[in-house]
Amino acid sequence: MSTQPVSADKQESTRKIGARYLAEVLQRLALTTQDRAASCMGMDASTLSRFKAEHLERACQLLAAVGLQVAAADAVVVSRDDLQALKRMAYKYLQAEIESEERD
Repeated sequence: MSTQPVSADKQESTRKIGARYLAEVLQRLALTTQDRAASCMGMDASTLSRFKAEHLERACQLLAAVGLQVAAADAVVVSRDDLQALKRMAYKYLQAEIESEERD
């Protein structure tokens, strides 16, 4: 557990990422409708409205602070290592493809 102070840059970065998450959540909430989202959560729309007004911004900052991200349910999220491996495989494939075409 870290008890070291956090730099102002890290705090600002967390705030900016949290703001981006907040925008994404609010945009998706507008598409889904607050009534529908509240029903899915088993609460009244007014309770969700209060949560949104009082806590959503800080909740999004918390996600950013602990290194989580907001992504659509149909998004495919991969680790940096997996992405790097995919890029290497694509590079090797394309390199072999180009060399093959040059020989023809």
